[in-house]
Amino acid sequence: MSEENVEIVRRLLDAWNRRDLDAMLDLGGSELVYVNSPTAVEPGTRRGRDEVIEVARKQWEILADARLEVDKFFDRGDEVIALGRLSRGMPGSDARIEEPQLGSYQFRDG
Repeated sequence: MSEENVEIVRRLLDAWNRRDLDAMLDLGGSELVYVNSPTAVEPGTRRGRDEVIEVARKQWEILADARLEVDKFFDRGDEVIALGRLSRGMPGSDARIEEPQLGSYQFRDG
């Protein structure tokens, strides 16, 4: 089951990069909970599809050209850790910056 979870996270992050809400929601299941760091662009906890849709749209508005790139997945059974970076453009410049990212994706009942 855990290899399947890694693949789900990989597909979820790919959907975020493509700005594909439908794919993200399909992968998230019916009891979707999204928790973002207090230092993030959109901090806080979101529960359910409507709240996740709202936060994703805000993120994409603020971070229009951002991409999540994963360097390594850590398979922990019902939890997948993704270590990587958020790459985004600098306003008013062609330069890009990268910020380290660590995501924890927890699965319940498959």
